[in-house]
Amino acid sequence: MKRIIGTAPTRVDLAGGTLDLWPIHHLLDHKATVNFAVTLPATVTMDVRTDNVISVRSEDQNIELKGTYDALLSSTSLPLFTSFLRHLWSAEFPGLTVTLAAKSPAGAGLGGSSCLAVTLASCFVAARNQIGHSIQMGDHELVECARDIEARLIAIPTGIQDYWGAVRGGLNVIKFPPGRPEVQTIQQGCGKELAESLTLVYSGKSRASAGNNWKIFKAFLDGEKRFHTIFNQIGLLAQEMGSAIKSSNFAEVLRLSSAEWQLRCELWPEIETDETKAISSAVTKAGAKLVRVCGAGGGGVMGVFSEPSQRSAMAAAAKSAGGTVLDAGFSPTGLTVRFQ
Repeated sequence: MKRIIGTAPTRVDLAGGTLDLWPIHHLLDHKATVNFAVTLPATVTMDVRTDNVISVRSEDQNIELKGTYDALLSSTSLPLFTSFLRHLWSAEFPGLTVTLAAKSPAGAGLGGSSCLAVTLASCFVAARNQIGHSIQMGDHELVECARDIEARLIAIPTGIQDYWGAVRGGLNVIKFPPGRPEVQTIQQGCGKELAESLTLVYSGKSRASAGNNWKIFKAFLDGEKRFHTIFNQIGLLAQEMGSAIKSSNFAEVLRLSSAEWQLRCELWPEIETDETKAISSAVTKAGAKLVRVCGAGGGGVMGVFSEPSQRSAMAAAAKSAGGTVLDAGFSPTGLTVRFQ
């Protein structure tokens, strides 16, 4: 049987994060989420074996597991993998040899675990099709499957924007009518400007966005009026950004993202840390047009946007403040599964 190789990009959010958590968006008058994919992918390599042994190695975590299906389900070392193994494979199926690799740092705020989840799910589907136990998943089914399995794993609600950035790549404008979300993906649009202006900086401190999102989620559903008001304002800015992206108005995209970021800081001051504040101050003094922490904050990766000619200055300023510059840019393509 042919080797299965799946890869998908991570994402940087521009506006409307947290609004992708059900049912927040259905309780607002204005709602949208906007992000773009970046070239810090997750990669899964999967081979169907002729025995019943399952062998999995995580390159970035330097963890390796090997045993029967039941033995791996009892392991706690690679919980994301074993969660998908439980729900998409079976003890009656052949064994597997699997390699996992993630370019995004752990706790980066780029949706790395969700990106890996989508890639894992797609590879399991491909492997099942190879052995004659076929299942079919379109984009929506894939996102819903990954979301539900990951929510069970972390035991709190998960948003959907990370999965769509991974599946589609490009720029994504996610809208939330009753029923399924509507996702408009623009493969180019402002992509060239994003690629030329973006510097991704890791603060050196990881964070758990799901936990931060849960606190905001709970405060909103508990009826704190301030949260409802600001979420509606964030949703309106995200809707306007969707229009700006469709018209390739990059300057307006940055303006709206900056306004959204200020509201987000007002909503949740803990989104910034001493480390991210120091980096933000340094790159702003060096001429950055927009600086925002990715995901729900509390550390992680920061998106720094500047004139293309100033990117080397952004990198130098970020490093002087303790940041690490990541080699990444705009990814116009999303999830791919190929056979070797």
